[in-house]
Amino acid sequence: MKRRFLVFAAALACSLTFATVHAQEALNWVPMYEGVDVVTYEVAEPLMKVCAARIDVTAPGVEFKTTPPNEDFAPEERETTRQTTAMFLKDGGLAVAVNANFYTPFNATMIATPGDANLTGLGVADGFVTSQPSPNNPSFVVTKSGEIDIRSFTVGDDLSDIQQAVSGNIVVLQDGEVLDLANKAVHPRTAIGYSQDKRFVYLMTIDGRQQGHSIGASYKEVAAELKKLGAYVGLNLDGGGSTTFVLRDADNEPVVINRPCNSTKDRLRFNANAIGVKANGAPKKAPTELKF
Repeated sequence: MKRRFLVFAAALACSLTFATVHAQEALNWVPMYEGVDVVTYEVAEPLMKVCAARIDVTAPGVEFKTTPPNEDFAPEERETTRQTTAMFLKDGGLAVAVNANFYTPFNATMIATPGDANLTGLGVADGFVTSQPSPNNPSFVVTKSGEIDIRSFTVGDDLSDIQQAVSGNIVVLQDGEVLDLANKAVHPRTAIGYSQDKRFVYLMTIDGRQQGHSIGASYKEVAAELKKLGAYVGLNLDGGGSTTFVLRDADNEPVVINRPCNSTKDRLRFNANAIGVKANGAPKKAPTELKF
C-alpha cells in the first residue's frame, strides 16, 4: 500500500509539474479589433521579445492587404515603392501590419529613403502580380475566395486565383513540426503562419541585436514561437533591421509596438513591401500599453 501511495504521489507531482509548465506557457491574448487579438511577451532563455497578432479569417471585415505596385510599375525595375511599415498601415487604413519580402536594391541610402524597389519572390497586391515567384522563396497566399496557404511557386504557374501574396526565404514550421534547419544564425525575425484548420493567421516579430532587450532568434526558435502561438505551418520573412510590428490606435495613427534594431526614435526602415489586415472597430486597448 505504501509503495502504491508513493507511486501515486510521484505521478501526481509529475502531473502538477506538467500542468504548471503549460500554465506558464499560456499566452495572454488581448482582443484589439474585431477578429484580431494581440500579444507581447518575453522569453527568458534565450532572451527574446515577441510581438504577435492572431487574425480570425472568418471574422466580419477582416481583409488582408499587401503593398500596391509602383505607380510607374515595371517588372524587375520599379515593382513597388519603398515605405515604412507604419506608413503602409496608415495609408491602407489597416489595423495591424508587419514587413514582408526581402528586396533590392539594398544599401544604407535605399533603406533610409522612399523610392523604387524590387521584391524577392512572389508578390501580389489585390490580384496584381507585383513580382514573379521564385522556387527558393516560399509564399504566403490568400486566394480570391479567401483560402490561405504557404507554398512554393515557379515562374509560369497560374496565379490568376491569387488575391494577395508575400514571400519569405524558408518554411520553418511544417505540419506542426519544428524543422531542424542547418542555419543556426540569430537575428531579428518576422514570420507568418496559420493554424491547422486555417481559421487563424499569425503575424509575429522577434526583436534582436539588442543586448539586455532581445538578442534575436534562430529559424528553429522562430518555429517554436510560432507553434506556441498556435501555428501549424510557418514561414520566415525578411528580418534584421526591417522587422517591424505596427498597430492602429484610436486616432487611426500607427504605433510601432516592437523595437526595431536600426531605429532611432521613430526612424524606421523603408521596406519594399509589407502585409497587413483591415479589421472593424477601434482598438479595445491602447496599443501603447503593449509596446516594448
